[in-house]
Amino acid sequence: MKIKKSNTFIFRSFGLFFRPVLRIKYHFKFERKTSKGIKRPCIILFNHQTSFDQFAIAVGFKFAINFVASDSLFRHGLGSFFMKALTRPIPISKGTSDAVAVRNIISVIKQGGAVGLAPSGNRSFFGDECTINPAIGKLCKSLRVPVVLVQLSGGFNTKPRWSNKPSKGKMRAKVVKVIQPDELNQLTDVQINKIINKQLGFDEFDFNESAQIKYRGRHKAEYLESMLFYCPQCKKLHGLKSNGNYFSCEHCGMRVRINAAGFFEKMKHADKTPKTITEWGRMQLGFVKAFDFSQYFDKPVFSDEDILFSSVKRAKKQELIGKGPIALYTDRFSICGQDIPLIEIKEMSIGVNKFNIYTEKDTFAVDAKKNVNLFKYMICGYRMRNNLLNIKEEFYGY
Repeated sequence: MKIKKSNTFIFRSFGLFFRPVLRIKYHFKFERKTSKGIKRPCIILFNHQTSFDQFAIAVGFKFAINFVASDSLFRHGLGSFFMKALTRPIPISKGTSDAVAVRNIISVIKQGGAVGLAPSGNRSFFGDECTINPAIGKLCKSLRVPVVLVQLSGGFNTKPRWSNKPSKGKMRAKVVKVIQPDELNQLTDVQINKIINKQLGFDEFDFNESAQIKYRGRHKAEYLESMLFYCPQCKKLHGLKSNGNYFSCEHCGMRVRINAAGFFEKMKHADKTPKTITEWGRMQLGFVKAFDFSQYFDKPVFSDEDILFSSVKRAKKQELIGKGPIALYTDRFSICGQDIPLIEIKEMSIGVNKFNIYTEKDTFAVDAKKNVNLFKYMICGYRMRNNLLNIKEEFYGY
């Protein structure tokens, strides 16, 4: 179905509601002087920090924007129906290259509309931007419209993806660069990618090292164990727990606290722990890359109970297959009694409490409780799948 360009009157009406909500709840401000004079058609690219980035970007412009959104947002019945009817988002299958989405982007631009998307396709896991899709430069060049680069800051420490409760500090957005069509014509796809990576490759902790913005909250570490599963102190792959602003290991007694600026303060048995969540995430991935998983052929590397296992159709409501355990072995996932060989998996991605698995013919979704770490299944699954297929690439889903 052809996507029509969004209606500016409807977007301005939404802005009357969302602008004060964002300001009061998240201390958010868009530096409107940086977006002055920008008109449709254009493509707006931004780094991805929170689940409400689209709303934060939308209030910064005087025109409506068709945002590219994961097709998982289209599986919620009546709510999804109204969202599609009013804001006309462009669905994309997360974790895959999507030719239908590209055609819809081109169609909206040809109608004189504006398209907004996060070229990483992934909300930040650890404070730094996820891998930006290398195809974005080619897309931008082909559209022949201004490329507007918007940088968000403060969002990760305000509302990280594992958190239920926001911390109040300061969240900002601003246009950092506009690449005009004439300039695009003079650049190669690779050069365009370099500009985008430079402007949107944002690291929250590098930024706040100097900015020192304080974030008030009593739950800054809660559910961090849904992202981090590796203890750098004792090198075990399970046993991390959160409580309020504190994060600890039940095996070695390691204990740290997230301070007002978002950095770790070492409390107990924590001499090997890093200063930031970004560093911890990199240490965790490095450990997984070097770990010998061969001992786990007949026993699971990880397992969890009470997950929901569903079959997914593009931009449609998912259908429940069953409820039960998930386990990862060196050659397969076993989910609710069904095996999915790792060599058959094309892509994997993480949503909100959701793990998506894409094969050639099927898409599956695993839903779990908030404190269950589904991230470990994705990066360890990639590690073993790449090993089985002798793939040397350094992509692990983010």
